[in-house]
Amino acid sequence: MIRILTAALLLTAASLTFDASASAANWYEQYEKGVRLIEQGRADDAREALAAAVAGRAEEGLQVPTGPQQYLDYLPHLYLAIAHQMSGNVEQARKELALAETSGMASRSEVGRPLLVAYQLLLRGDGAGKFPRYAVYEKKAPTLSEAEFNVLRNDILMKCDLPPDMKLSSAPWYANYELGLALERKGDYSRALTHFIDAVAQRPDPQKQARMYGMWMIDYYPYFHIARSHVRLENWQCAKNALEISQRLSEIPGSAPELNELLSLQRETERRLVASQP
Repeated sequence: MIRILTAALLLTAASLTFDASASAANWYEQYEKGVRLIEQGRADDAREALAAAVAGRAEEGLQVPTGPQQYLDYLPHLYLAIAHQMSGNVEQARKELALAETSGMASRSEVGRPLLVAYQLLLRGDGAGKFPRYAVYEKKAPTLSEAEFNVLRNDILMKCDLPPDMKLSSAPWYANYELGLALERKGDYSRALTHFIDAVAQRPDPQKQARMYGMWMIDYYPYFHIARSHVRLENWQCAKNALEISQRLSEIPGSAPELNELLSLQRETERRLVASQP
């Protein structure tokens, strides 16, 4: 009887240890799930997963170990801010953003810093938190015909290995970015601007050699191209706003050929804004 009782106690202790271990591990699984759900546009599910992560581990951190030789930057409040903003709950998004700022981890994270800056500007941009300052402007007529645009659109969807009937509002960031580049080359800056803004709404962090899909990579400099399109359309204040973000994020590497044009865009924008003052 004593042996049976002892065995039962040992099994219970082992079970409790396992449960505690599983519970401790669960926070990062929930966190990674929440980040993936945000990338998929599933904001409500992402909030639930991220809230579970915070319940398991409240403290944010950089390079937090999650397994043998496995680490991650743990920034749940930043991603909760993103998820709430995606759902239209701007007030709660601002509260989560403030928690991310107070923690200080996001500003020190290579992954988190551009997201933090982008959402600081978004949630405190137009006052409503729906549009960043570079996205509030008077639309101008496109230069390509609807038929020409549709041909270009279909070509880009095919290039990105996406179905031809996919709505651009549902397309991944790189499809909108590639379409923006193609429209820019055609001189249709009005349409190009729309697709650059749509791309950055899905992926606000620029990157040299960003992965699109499979083995395809692209230099992703959305704020530079947003600024360039605004300059071509003579939206000078919006151009200035986009250029400021590009600078704050160090978007264009020092060795990139776009750097000289970026400096030229800055000079032209400042000159035009000064000239427009009474």
